[in-house]
Amino acid sequence: MWGCALRINYQLRELEGEQAFFFLSKAREVAKETGKEIISFGIGQPDFDTFSHIKEAAKRAIDEGKTGYTESAGIPELRETIANYLNKRYGAGVNYKNVLVTTGGKTAIFLAMVGVVQRDTEVLIVEPSYYAYGQVAKFLGARPIYVPLKWMGKDIGFELDLEEVKKRISPKTSAIVINNPDNPTGNVFEKEKIKALFDLARDHNLALISDEVYDYFVYDGDFFSVTQLGGWTENSVLIQSFSKTFSMTGWRLGYLAAKEELISLLDTMAVNLYSCAPNFVQWAGIEALNGDFSPTYKMISEFNERRKLLYNRLSEINGVEAYMPGGAFYMFPRIAEALKSTGMSIRDFVFKLLREKGVLVLPGNSFSSHYGEEFIRLSYATKREKIERGTELIKEFVEEHKKD
Repeated sequence: MWGCALRINYQLRELEGEQAFFFLSKAREVAKETGKEIISFGIGQPDFDTFSHIKEAAKRAIDEGKTGYTESAGIPELRETIANYLNKRYGAGVNYKNVLVTTGGKTAIFLAMVGVVQRDTEVLIVEPSYYAYGQVAKFLGARPIYVPLKWMGKDIGFELDLEEVKKRISPKTSAIVINNPDNPTGNVFEKEKIKALFDLARDHNLALISDEVYDYFVYDGDFFSVTQLGGWTENSVLIQSFSKTFSMTGWRLGYLAAKEELISLLDTMAVNLYSCAPNFVQWAGIEALNGDFSPTYKMISEFNERRKLLYNRLSEINGVEAYMPGGAFYMFPRIAEALKSTGMSIRDFVFKLLREKGVLVLPGNSFSSHYGEEFIRLSYATKREKIERGTELIKEFVEEHKKD
């Protein structure tokens, strides 16, 4: 008989999963064991149903038999719609050949990095950051180099220090990755910072990957996209998704925008990887971009009220340094003093809070090695009454565990 051990790709063992999903499973376990109703500040998903006109468009597409394979780059109608949308919103100066439709934002991240990151190079990632950037870099045989945002205290929050970016550029650097607005900090990068990063990348012959999936979730001031810069496609890649803006997380629809040559090459990768995004979902995407945006604006207005409520409630808790984020729907407060007063590590704090009070927050080390041990992330994509009750329980927890 022939016998051999299955040789698993060693690179898979180096990857880490998304902590939000890990802690959600822990929350379900606690709920089952204790009977507690869990108040979750965990997952980054709008708690609004997908808007009705988008759902109706998908139903029509199904009824019209639009359920088979499509072009791997996306149906021409959607690619044209995306290009027109980017041109109208940002003056991006693109056409459908600059657009590749993907199965969600994560696929867009993967393809963007496949397109510009080479083995044995380094990828600069502004952190705290979304976990996937570093994981994809490692899988591609590159080394993630993290550039920490500067903590300026609770009155300001986080800022990007361009000198920190410059210090980490080396002959091995292949790309710079930013998330704007940022998950988990809610930081929104100003026009001057985006332009400076673009110039820095261009001057060093690097790619600038800009993940802008939260571009509508900006509460103070205006948002500036990399696509507003002249000649941006020469060295930049835009990552976008329908998940947040239209509350379509489970539909798995996103896209890349970049220079035509890169999109053409990534189209070949796409057809080998996932064939195409679901046909009827793409037609729903057209309706999302061409249809009524008032439900989106209504959702964002509600998120703004929740943002202010969460900030006010966290500010009342001893040992918690909350700041007012400018975008996305997350808060990333510093809890160093609360940890010190309770004698807990960040993970102890998170697990005990979940088990004792039924409140789920995420530890900062899910997003940052530099700041991870002193911060937690809270998503305010949840009802106001849950924000009220959840923060009340956090306050109780800190007071009950204070050491004399």
